[in-house]
Amino acid sequence: MTHLDLERMHPTFIIALIAALIIGSFIVSAISYSRQQALKKKKQMVKRYQQQADEALSYISVLLQIDEQYGLITQLQILVINALSSAARLNPDDRQLQSHLSTQNNKLNEYKGEQRPNEVYCWARSDSELASIQSQLSQLSKLFDLFRNKGDLNPAKHQELQVQVQKLQHELSTNTYLYQADCFAEQNNITPYQLYIKQAIQVIKKSNISTKFKNERIKELSDRIQEVKRTGKTSNLKNFIKKSEGITEDEDSALGEILE
Repeated sequence: MTHLDLERMHPTFIIALIAALIIGSFIVSAISYSRQQALKKKKQMVKRYQQQADEALSYISVLLQIDEQYGLITQLQILVINALSSAARLNPDDRQLQSHLSTQNNKLNEYKGEQRPNEVYCWARSDSELASIQSQLSQLSKLFDLFRNKGDLNPAKHQELQVQVQKLQHELSTNTYLYQADCFAEQNNITPYQLYIKQAIQVIKKSNISTKFKNERIKELSDRIQEVKRTGKTSNLKNFIKKSEGITEDEDSALGEILE
């Protein structure tokens, strides 16, 4: 090959080199972009799992105040741990996340052992509080629907949990109406006293409790209404729910936390 041939190849070589550098730059940029997108997606998934855990924990906070049973609480806690475990697998170096997961595992053991840090008061102090709590329980029911649709709850378990939510809603409404009746009884205010007892009866009629217990409960409340009609007094009657000396500080604090 002559010197002239080398000179002719030189511009071609330079162009090829430049093209190779440009292509290489595109490849590096593409790889960097893919990594950034993968990292972004991972962060989004971690955030979504943490949000799922936080949502379930908010419902647990409500249930700890009003639900004497542990079925719903335990199942929600399992969903919390599953969500946090998924987040921890994506981000194993996050010590705060790992600590949070460990704490929630300990709480699951407490709930399985039927331990909680507070007393249970399954009633609200007013109609507005009742509506607020019932709204949260309805949202909980929808959350279970979501987990069923995602495959995190099998149909049988989903149905079991929905029945428990409905039972709790009926119990909460019944107790709240009777608590309200107790408040009016202390004032010897007969009309609203009877009204709230009648509302409690309507809730009991729609509930899924056993027919025997349902009939017994309805008769008990109906007899109370008849007694008030006969005597014209309520102040001498035994309260259904409310303590005679009034709501305690613990009750007031517990019920207030539900709405915060």
